[in-house]
Amino acid sequence: MIRPSRASLLASLFCLSSLVLPSAHAAPPAKPAKAQKAPEPPPLPPAQARLWIVAPTMTGPWTMRIDNEGTVPLRVPADPRLLRFEIEIEGEKKPTTCELPKALKPSSFPESRALLLGPGQSYVEPFDPRLFCFGKAADALRPGVTLHARLGWDPPKKTSKKPPEPPFAAESTEREPSVAPQPQILAPAIVLGESPPPPPPPPQAANGSTNGTKPADGKPPPPAPIVDERAGRLEVTADAWKDVAAPNGVSLTVTAKNAGLRPIFVALRPWMFSFRVDGPYGHTKSCLGDPPRGLPRDAFRTLKPGASTSFTILLHEVCPRGTFPRPGLYRVTTTLNAGETVEGAEAYTAELFTKTPTLLRLASAPEPFFAEPPKALPPPPPPPADTSASPDAPQSPEATPAAPSAPAPTDK
Repeated sequence: MIRPSRASLLASLFCLSSLVLPSAHAAPPAKPAKAQKAPEPPPLPPAQARLWIVAPTMTGPWTMRIDNEGTVPLRVPADPRLLRFEIEIEGEKKPTTCELPKALKPSSFPESRALLLGPGQSYVEPFDPRLFCFGKAADALRPGVTLHARLGWDPPKKTSKKPPEPPFAAESTEREPSVAPQPQILAPAIVLGESPPPPPPPPQAANGSTNGTKPADGKPPPPAPIVDERAGRLEVTADAWKDVAAPNGVSLTVTAKNAGLRPIFVALRPWMFSFRVDGPYGHTKSCLGDPPRGLPRDAFRTLKPGASTSFTILLHEVCPRGTFPRPGLYRVTTTLNAGETVEGAEAYTAELFTKTPTLLRLASAPEPFFAEPPKALPPPPPPPADTSASPDAPQSPEATPAAPSAPAPTDK
């Protein structure tokens, strides 16, 4: 066997390497070109729903108005319970928030109050601001404060890239929306003004007559009776604010106090109180107390100056059925008929009323919050055309444009 020489082996290896090296240094295959990303569509313009709050007085009623100022129909919640107020008071760092408790506010979009507003149409609903600014928050309803109002729900956070999700305070009715839905509608800020003062009493003359003139018979009028300003007298007060979950839990604490400077001898019992209940949509009921029963002498007591007696009365026990038919705000005026007398003693008798009614906010009741379904108001009619006479006729001054249907609020 012939063994190859070392030189022939090296020559063979060199030939093999020359065949392999070109394939190792070949260019890599070209990568497929990436598809160009389609540009995102421009954002839709917001739904043109406008919210107005008309607040002529501190205590109401106020009016909520929603206008469709756009060109496409909108779906809105015609429900003032979705209102929320931020009240800025000069000198206070934190504004006062006024809104309904969860028991009164819809937890989702109120489908029964869904209203379709065509272009130019409006929805108007009166409401009592004290239904929202209840209890201590009512102190914020004062002249000169700045009121910010919104209708709807909190918008998504600014850092969130997700599109807003329902419920919406204004959205298009189109299958392919041409406007962006809005979780809330903001009203222009307004400054609350002074409430109109009560009418002045008729003028009184020093002698008690209304006009200071002598009677027709020429005789001077009798002197005015002298009033004992130190005499004992009762004053009746009741709870100023009351939040109640249901009609069967309505109760009031009433207090009879001797506001005079002398003691009085009197009999006081819970059945001497009666109540007048004024509720939503003109609802009125009377809860009458019992007539005098002829109490024995030991039922009477001496009430010293400044002393008082309080009673807690369950109104659902003394009022007729249906006194509180709907959720909402009720005004309860309390009357005390202290008419019991006793033989051999001078008892104090009087019929007294509370100076201000109790504001009672009821969260639930057998009937719904609203009495009727919402209705859209048609657009205002166009201004009349200028039908001037011939050019030879004298030109009349330019007509003043009609005032807008919604008030012009004061922006902050």
